[in-house]
Amino acid sequence: MSPYRLMVLAFGGCLLLLQSNLSRAQNPSGGAVTVSADDRKFILDAAQSGLHEVQMARLGIERGTNNDLKVYAQRILDDQVLSNAQVEALARLKGVALPDPTKTDPSAVKLSRLSGIEFDTEFVHEVIEDHLRDLAEFEKEDQSTSVD
Repeated sequence: MSPYRLMVLAFGGCLLLLQSNLSRAQNPSGGAVTVSADDRKFILDAAQSGLHEVQMARLGIERGTNNDLKVYAQRILDDQVLSNAQVEALARLKGVALPDPTKTDPSAVKLSRLSGIEFDTEFVHEVIEDHLRDLAEFEKEDQSTSVD
């Protein structure tokens, strides 16, 4: 299994764990849900990362010179659109306002200025760094003892 697929599965698992605790966090009168600061930060970071991944994947599809890179960028886009929908649903359930999806990511702007092999090289470098950072965050959240 590819590291990217593993990260997406881990992300989905973390989201399911957070969602499964919703009933315990909701008060009996059906009022607002209490979300810990750590869980709120995780949701916001996951949303921001998801938006970043979508922008980067679109750039890879549009500007990549290597066909394998373009195929991989499309897979990232497809997977990330599904993951972003899960994050949005979780944020709605938890009452967490997400960042503006139309805001341009500085990394994407930097990458959009490159072309050819220089673009491909930087794209791959950026994707690896992003995945390692995200994986560390998901593992940290998975290990947390938070109830919500």
